[in-house]
Amino acid sequence: MSDELPQPAVELTDGRQPGHFATRYPRSAWFQIAVEFVFLLVVLIAVSVSLLIIGKAVGAKPVNPQALAFGLQYPRDRTFLIWLSIALSGSAGGTAFALKWLYHSVAKWTWNRDRILWRFIVPALSGVFAVFVAFMVSAEIVPFLNAKAFDSFYRALGAGFLLGYFSDNVLAALQNLAVKWFGTVDARVRSASDKQD
Repeated sequence: MSDELPQPAVELTDGRQPGHFATRYPRSAWFQIAVEFVFLLVVLIAVSVSLLIIGKAVGAKPVNPQALAFGLQYPRDRTFLIWLSIALSGSAGGTAFALKWLYHSVAKWTWNRDRILWRFIVPALSGVFAVFVAFMVSAEIVPFLNAKAFDSFYRALGAGFLLGYFSDNVLAALQNLAVKWFGTVDARVRSASDKQD
């Protein structure tokens, strides 16, 4: 029997010795990290405020129509507001994912300057992605969720957030589905060349 203590399953020290707290990044890197953080935080706040404004109108179940920004009105524009909410919650999910990876990569010393483009693109891309996957689910093109998942605001918000947060994973699943349905260009080229031989 060994006298060794079991090792923890998760390494929480980021590879540092106890008491070693000095930053590993130069000031110029911290400036860019701060810019990325502030950008993502501003996007998350803006999206959250927009969702709160929509939620206030929808949650009140008004007797009289509720006027919102840009000429929108609830309940008249209910369907559009659901799809807008999916886009906003998808953006919130993608932004939350990018924020998580920002602090994770800084702490684990894997942050690099070249990922700035990814962090700037993720919020918008996740929102667009959430809407179009929701369109495909509603049209029963893809079998990820029930087509009625987007009938209520709460389900639409939850699904939009998850689609945005896990957009990388869902894209991979969609790619696998597309390969299954349509094959790949390489496979078609090989098949055509086999027929010629």
